[in-house]
Amino acid sequence: MGVNCARRPRRAFAAASRLALATLAGLGLLSAGCSTKPPAPYQPPRIELPPTPAAVKPLSVDRQWWKAFGDAALDQLVADALVNNLDLARAAANIEEARANLGMAASFLSPRVDGFASAGGTRSQLTISTAKLSQDVNRTVWTAEIGAVVNWEIDLWGRIGQMNDASRARLAASEHTRNATALSVSAAVAQSYFQLRALDFKLLATKAAAKSLKEASELEYRKWQAQTGTQLAYSQSLAELASTEARIPGLQAAIGATELALQVLVGSSPRAMMAAFPRGEHTSLPDTPREFDGALLLRRPDVASAEQLLVAANADVNSIRAESLPRLNLSLLASLLATTSKLITGAPLFFDVGAGLTGPIFDAGYVKSKTEAAEARRDAAVAYYRYAVNVAFREVYEAMIQRDAADQQVALSQSEVATRKKSLALTERSYEAGRSSKFEVLSETIKVLNAQLTLIDAAELQYIARSQYYKAVGGGF
Repeated sequence: MGVNCARRPRRAFAAASRLALATLAGLGLLSAGCSTKPPAPYQPPRIELPPTPAAVKPLSVDRQWWKAFGDAALDQLVADALVNNLDLARAAANIEEARANLGMAASFLSPRVDGFASAGGTRSQLTISTAKLSQDVNRTVWTAEIGAVVNWEIDLWGRIGQMNDASRARLAASEHTRNATALSVSAAVAQSYFQLRALDFKLLATKAAAKSLKEASELEYRKWQAQTGTQLAYSQSLAELASTEARIPGLQAAIGATELALQVLVGSSPRAMMAAFPRGEHTSLPDTPREFDGALLLRRPDVASAEQLLVAANADVNSIRAESLPRLNLSLLASLLATTSKLITGAPLFFDVGAGLTGPIFDAGYVKSKTEAAEARRDAAVAYYRYAVNVAFREVYEAMIQRDAADQQVALSQSEVATRKKSLALTERSYEAGRSSKFEVLSETIKVLNAQLTLIDAAELQYIARSQYYKAVGGGF
């Protein structure tokens, strides 16, 4: 049988043409990628901060800011909350998830090695004229293979690197979020504790007033029975006593509810919620700065978290844009082959090395739409970051306003309490001299109680405003 040798040059020419076309296509993909703009670096949004006074001292807040109140019971409550609070446990789980996502994204920068193994048998019933091939006919041929495949995408345009940057930023954001959660939990514990202490003082003041009114009522009853007093005076004293005692159950219920709220904040179990709640013997009123450097608020945990989310959103845009560029993949296959076939002889080691360049030609606008969605998320992240900054400044100024108002109210309430007590003493002496009625004495007693309750409310606001200030400036985180 003859062989047409004239076809060989044509086949060689066709193969060379296909190789040339493939090379040109690859060069075209690479040139398209090289003409694309590089990834846009992150630029923080411009924030108009208020001017910093020239003589302002650097703001320094202890991370354990609640210790500035000097209350051992409060210190223990916050310590328990930072260990057992369920919101913090959830935030810690989010950090671990973000850390795992970062590891997953980082793995794309390294080659991937997959192992494989296979075994099987074939049997042919064909009649083949070639003597060597006929050796495998009419018998079972067993084959087994084991090997490994290495695949590696070369990060030509930084797509995988941007994915890693986004994951790294989200991990940082989750860590800042945990710090923000810890700050919120510690502030909530402190504020609830101050509310509890204020309710304790209100209950003590109300019980003291009720005790005085009860003694006055008993005295009026004895005077009425001795016909030196009147039934009207006795009835008036009973009415004021009943009105004052009616406040006690409400205060006791509020104390119980506040204790339970604190138990939840510190992560107590349902059984532990039934235990007695600790109280401190002394609480100091710390002084807080009147001025501060506004740029420091950008380091507040929630603000820092919002910025890291913006960094991640910017990296997402860069990574998705790179999806429209060609990708270079390298592959290596190595395997060991064992067979009973007579056709295969020599070393049972097999290698295959290859490189592939792929790029999108038509995707019906998929990458474009995906990029636009990522850009919209980045714009939303910018808006959220600006909002977080505005909230931070509002909370600081609001805490300062409440602090100053509470300080003024405490001073005025202290003056009112002193004046009411003096008026009560004068009314009692006037009553003893027969120039005033018992109703006037009872009325002054209630006024003293109301003034004391107002003072307690103002003092509570003093402590809460300072805890809100520490929270607003970032609490040392």
